[in-house]
Amino acid sequence: MTTTQSALWAGRFDAGMSEALRAISFSLHFDRKLLVYDVRGSQAHARSLGRLGVLSEQEVLAIVEGLEGILSDIEAGADLYLPSDEDVHMAVERILTDRIGAAGRKLHTGRSRNDQVATAFRLYVRDQARKAHAGLLALQETVLAIASEHRATTMAGYTHMQQAQPVTLGHYLLSLFFALERDRRRFCEARDRAGRNPLGSGALAGSAFPVDRHKVAIELGFSGVTENSIDAVSHRDWVLEYLSACAILGTTLSRYAEDFVTWSAAEFGYVTFSDQYTSGSSMMPNKKNPDGFELARGKSGRLVGNLTALMVATKGAPLTYSRDLQEDKEPVFDSAQTVEVLLGIFRGALQDATWHPDRMLARLTDLLLATDLADLLVDSGVAFRDAHHIVGTLVGEASRSGRGMLELPDSSWQSVPEGIALRGKLSFEASLSRRNIEGGTGPESVERQLAQAAQCLAQGSLLQTKIDRGGF
Repeated sequence: MTTTQSALWAGRFDAGMSEALRAISFSLHFDRKLLVYDVRGSQAHARSLGRLGVLSEQEVLAIVEGLEGILSDIEAGADLYLPSDEDVHMAVERILTDRIGAAGRKLHTGRSRNDQVATAFRLYVRDQARKAHAGLLALQETVLAIASEHRATTMAGYTHMQQAQPVTLGHYLLSLFFALERDRRRFCEARDRAGRNPLGSGALAGSAFPVDRHKVAIELGFSGVTENSIDAVSHRDWVLEYLSACAILGTTLSRYAEDFVTWSAAEFGYVTFSDQYTSGSSMMPNKKNPDGFELARGKSGRLVGNLTALMVATKGAPLTYSRDLQEDKEPVFDSAQTVEVLLGIFRGALQDATWHPDRMLARLTDLLLATDLADLLVDSGVAFRDAHHIVGTLVGEASRSGRGMLELPDSSWQSVPEGIALRGKLSFEASLSRRNIEGGTGPESVERQLAQAAQCLAQGSLLQTKIDRGGF
């Protein structure tokens, strides 16, 4: 350990840190992602100390400009870090002190690494939630465009991976849109939950210097301040909420990815993905594999795992701060990157996809109309359970004979009350038209859903503009 590094906190110690402890303790290799957020927090802290008169105007200016210079240099590719830097926060303080001298040693007045790190990390989580919100809006826009184009494209709806009832592709894609709408709102809520300023909480008891925490909050884009200093440095529930939003989004995308992978197989042929979002085989020249969606399906496990890892890490950590909480960073960094990639894959692959309505129509079987026949029987006065049994008997005969239900001879339909007349009323178009209930797959209902989705997009875009103007 160098003398410069030791001087930051090692006055209490006679010997340097062991290599084993350094290996498990040092975090610069991953927490350097917090650089810009640490700089912004430190600049705000310096200004607040200046307002108290703890720092002179010249010292505040030197610190603020010095921090800006460090940020610019590192972002430009300068290698300013040393192997002895424990984390990005101590590295920045060391570099600043090396550059501006004694004023740099005053920056940490009234501040602990506990509230310093919590501030930078909250800013990071808010920024990543903002980016996820923007990515979700872009994906929703793509999904809505395709749903609108295919609002009347008839396809089989599935339960238990078996053809169930006719729906439209537009209706199916709108189910994705509204699931993503909930995801979008979850990221908004996660951003809001991280939106209180912990700076001024100190190590656990609060700063002895009466900095204006609300003014600092406004400067950093927070909506307020944390109410309790112990809570501010101890808890990571706001991180867990962000990771939960990531994990839920991952599971949502994974389920749709599974359908899209299946639909792209020759046995279905519902969709063809562009070369940009597929890959080939090292052995079989004929292969075109939907790797993007397969990887999206697989990477959802990382998102769930990151949430689980931090929940386990925090559940036994005593109050207030324990070093266990250093484990909060890597799961978040990984999830943020994974979410960004997944949203890009989904949007790009769906934008470039070619849908095949003719193949969807060709694979419809008239057994999809069995429920409609039962409903028509109910309309004529037959109890539903009796209608279900009657139609089930007819379906069983069709299945055994290898024919469609509508292909059965008139004699088979004689067992159905008014069967010949009802058979003439059965069609996929008629089935869809009966389901204009709110949220249904009927054409009028789908139009209402499209309008509602467009309204959600407009509201989300306005919110995104507001969030972007607020910075982090």
